[in-house]
Amino acid sequence: MNKSFYYLWVNISFGKLSISLLIMTITFIIFLTTNSATFASLVMLVYVIGKLLSSFILPVISERVTLKRIINASLFIQLLIIVLILVLLKIEFIQLLRVTLIYSLVGLLGFMDGFCSPTRMALIPEVVENKVLGRANSLISTTDQTFSLLGWSLGAVVIHYYGGNVVIISSLILGIISFLSSLQFETNKINKTKSRMKCKYLIIGWSILFSKQNHMRTITAMDVIEGIASGIWVGGITLVFVLDVLQKGEQWWGFINTSYYAGSILGGILIALYSKKLQKHLLFGIVIGSLLVSILVFLYAMNSNAWIALILVVLMGPFYQLRDISQQTYIQTVTARNELSKVYAAKDNVYYLIFAFSVFITGLISDYLGVVYVYYFAFFLYLLSTIVAVTTFRKDMNNKVLKTESQG
Repeated sequence: MNKSFYYLWVNISFGKLSISLLIMTITFIIFLTTNSATFASLVMLVYVIGKLLSSFILPVISERVTLKRIINASLFIQLLIIVLILVLLKIEFIQLLRVTLIYSLVGLLGFMDGFCSPTRMALIPEVVENKVLGRANSLISTTDQTFSLLGWSLGAVVIHYYGGNVVIISSLILGIISFLSSLQFETNKINKTKSRMKCKYLIIGWSILFSKQNHMRTITAMDVIEGIASGIWVGGITLVFVLDVLQKGEQWWGFINTSYYAGSILGGILIALYSKKLQKHLLFGIVIGSLLVSILVFLYAMNSNAWIALILVVLMGPFYQLRDISQQTYIQTVTARNELSKVYAAKDNVYYLIFAFSVFITGLISDYLGVVYVYYFAFFLYLLSTIVAVTTFRKDMNNKVLKTESQG
């Protein structure tokens, strides 16, 4: 690992923590101001819409501007937005206008952050060698999960005792650290491609995602199938499961969420330790991760003991990480460097659209059939994803095993 990777690592970790603290605090402030859960939930919706819009524009910009400049400009504007939000909260004026302006700034924040997320992931293979990509992805993923756990657990406590302004100032400081680190890492210049019409830039990421080459179509299909299943971790679904199935109070909702993060952190650490072996069997890692998640989700659906539920959620973490990190590393390995940001922008679009559908469908199943059937439905989807992967990857996995044995 070189210095550029560690600067990028800091940039990703502190940047994500800054945004998560800010969104959590604004959601809390909007709720206190309006006394409406609906208005409070709109904060995340507006933010996600902003990210969705920018992910369509990024492919055009990345053809003309270096990824580093895109991140620097995006982070700098995000800092200005945080300062404006602080000013809005200090100034006394019409409440409706204040709330409207905050929503507008949150949307702009999401728009700018939409440039950062895929660009950061595209930069990872630029600052590390291919042979350590797996370790780099696992380190970043572990830190991401750790900071998410700290952000959501400590952030609420700080808001309660010191108020929202203190947390927003902390978010600003974290954002400044992220911005300064982005000035330090070195990346390659733009790789010029054949001249294309602008509309071609918009669809190239999508065309790669749905290409048969390098199993990208299968990986995208798995993302869609498992993305629908991901609705099982939406706050409302887990809360109903805790109350109705586990027969526990709201505090156990927090325990389940904490266990999920703890398992993910454990998984990231284990994968970092065994990253060299994983790097040789990325397709196998994707399949095993999906298969074992499906089994654990099935056991979780069948179980009604709260302590066993915690254990199962912790066990899911490493296999979610195995699947995600293997996929991340595989995509970075088989995709041309100058196309990675476009691929990740398209992946973000797929994620946002599928997640919205997932929230809708899991909510319907929970309301009309019962929350336990949401988890049985998720088990079926994870299993279906595994079957799709096995039938497509089987030949390449067998060839990889034979090649490894002959080298041994």
